[in-house]
Amino acid sequence: MTPAPRTLFLAGLLAATALCTPIPAMAQASQADERLLTDPFLQLPTQDGVHVVWFTEFEGEDHTVVVGEREFAAETIKMSRLAEDNQSWVGTQNGDGSVFSATTARDVWRHEAYVDGLTAGEREAYFVRSADENGETVESREFSLAPLPAEGQPLRILLTSDHQLKPMTPTNMQKIAENVGELDAVFFSGDLQNIPDRASEWFDDNRGFAFFPGLQGHAAYALAQSRTEGDITFDTTTTYHGGEIIQNAPLFPVIGNHEVMGRYNPATALGSQFNDPRPRAVAEALYEANADLYNPSGDAQIREQWIADNSFNTTTYEEIFTLPADGPGEETYYAIRYGDVFMIGLYGTRIWRSPSQDEGVRGKYREAAADLDTPDNWGWGEFIFEDMAEGSEQYDWLVSVLESEQFKSAPVKLALMHHPSHGMGDNSIPAYANPEQILDYDEAGRLTGVRYDYPVDADMFVNHVEPLLSDAGVQLVHTGHSHVWYRFVNPAGMNILETSNVGNNYGCYVEGHQARGNAPSGFDYDPADYAVTGDPHGYEPVMPTEFSPMTNASSGEDLPCIASNELTAFSVLETGPDGTTVSSYVFDTTDPQGEVELFDRFELN
Repeated sequence: MTPAPRTLFLAGLLAATALCTPIPAMAQASQADERLLTDPFLQLPTQDGVHVVWFTEFEGEDHTVVVGEREFAAETIKMSRLAEDNQSWVGTQNGDGSVFSATTARDVWRHEAYVDGLTAGEREAYFVRSADENGETVESREFSLAPLPAEGQPLRILLTSDHQLKPMTPTNMQKIAENVGELDAVFFSGDLQNIPDRASEWFDDNRGFAFFPGLQGHAAYALAQSRTEGDITFDTTTTYHGGEIIQNAPLFPVIGNHEVMGRYNPATALGSQFNDPRPRAVAEALYEANADLYNPSGDAQIREQWIADNSFNTTTYEEIFTLPADGPGEETYYAIRYGDVFMIGLYGTRIWRSPSQDEGVRGKYREAAADLDTPDNWGWGEFIFEDMAEGSEQYDWLVSVLESEQFKSAPVKLALMHHPSHGMGDNSIPAYANPEQILDYDEAGRLTGVRYDYPVDADMFVNHVEPLLSDAGVQLVHTGHSHVWYRFVNPAGMNILETSNVGNNYGCYVEGHQARGNAPSGFDYDPADYAVTGDPHGYEPVMPTEFSPMTNASSGEDLPCIASNELTAFSVLETGPDGTTVSSYVFDTTDPQGEVELFDRFELN
């Protein structure tokens, strides 16, 4: 049957600054069976079904999803790239190499079953069951699942990003679970963890804030904070457990820079591999110059694997998640109609490199002086992983998506992309453009420097993708990367929102408040290409509609952003009979007994 329309979240409380009484958090802190590496979580719902995924450290057998009297067998694969190394915080090792002195493969198995025969708008209880290597059965607790929502069905969707094992992430997820209520989906704009091939960052980092525990209510992070009232300072330590979210709501992530591993070399540390990507074109040229050596049989699969291993890859990300894979990018970029919402997941990110211009640094703006004669050691600046400029495969795919009837008929249209071309944070510069390489030579013709420039008028998103989205009627672009909250409205009326503030303050750059320190200096660059405050493309930020959680420390003026290691924020998109809203809430972690407060709400027209 079709459920009665659900009242919009906190409808009628626009004038209020505090949410309703929290839902008890006991379920969020409940213990999982440790023989399961994760609780089950939901992936890629269909018209009458949904995929259920879970992980174990044993291969086992008879992996099953149980829904009432029905059972659904799972397919099992062994993860191919997961490992631990001397920087892992796992078991008794605290990032000191005491257990894993070198990169060591870790055995992890992924189980996935497809549950069908479901009805839109109706939830059914489920649990998963696995038999371990001794034939002993282990079961999860019971959760609920549903297929794709029907058109017109009210939805409540979490917008989030940049969890990255940051100290305030469990707090943020727990406050969502306590205050928001039942979610229908999670849209995640990249940077799920730090090193994608490090298993413990996904499952069981012993500091208590790994990715899956945070979104499944099994984190255990003791957050220490201080606040001062008058002459008295209050020191508090509160343990947060995250929230039971993705067991019941499907997760739709897109790729951030922390989902991309660099050149594959299991003899080196995972962090070294992660920080060592190079453009595919460079790897392809090297391959073609030595094809007879690397692949004498001319096997196409060997060629593709060699190029991926010697450039960059998203192998672990693609193995973990089940996402739409019917486009040329397969799971790396995709689109889905989710009830009344059409979501476009773009592959929009690039390698992050240091802004330092010291001669020993391989960074955004230069190669290290010692590497000038060794191009194999070059970093190639902050190169973009997947092209989206006009004429690229991703651009042409996006055009076809925007021309589809499913997109055109959807009342709500939004796109997810990790990189923020528009923004108040530090990662909005340099511009989202392929680095222009500048080679310096001395009078004798010897190479003396390799530099990189990023002209703002070459921004790939602003020049090519943003006009497409605006003209097609996309109402919202959700980004991440700078660990800040802000929003803009472009001239076409499209909202641009970064809501990745789960702590780890990278700054909010507003004139008179704070200036970016990651612009180049000492070289002949155009300063206009590297805005030290504000949006590099000139958009004016929108002030929060209810109140500003932050003020300028010197002037006391309200700020249009949140960048804090004390305030944590989250945003929820809601559809319903009265329209679609995006509401943002803030929680002050220095006051654990305080309330979550609504500070911004806007409608999607």
